[in-house]
Amino acid sequence: MRGLSIVLVVGWAALGALTVSGQTRGGNPEAAALKNPVPATPRSIADGQRLYQTHCRHCHGASGLGDGPLAPKNPSPANLTDAQWDHGSSDGEIFMTIRDGVGPKFEMKGFKDRINERDIWHVVNYLRSLGPKTKAR
Repeated sequence: MRGLSIVLVVGWAALGALTVSGQTRGGNPEAAALKNPVPATPRSIADGQRLYQTHCRHCHGASGLGDGPLAPKNPSPANLTDAQWDHGSSDGEIFMTIRDGVGPKFEMKGFKDRINERDIWHVVNYLRSLGPKTKAR
């Protein structure tokens, strides 16, 4: 029984550590400093679209409106086509949001275990093609 208690405590501690790593509202100056190393070429945008359709459309919707078939209702997924980005609008902040997820309650789990970093940058380039044209920073 003591062994089970230790496992549970360690598991809860690990879960708590993961929660801290997700992006929070208001942006992230450290992430904003990241520069996108992948040029937004038609090929990159097409690769990003393919990855988005595989990994993101279920919640964010096929067009990025936050209306996917598996979208939770509270909180609902972000509309990725509007000008408001609650977790930062720079390429680096978008990258970190996709990679690390949104916390602290994990409204969106991170994709770092499912999508490699270069491919996440392709998704960033695709997302930039969806909404209003804002400065990538």
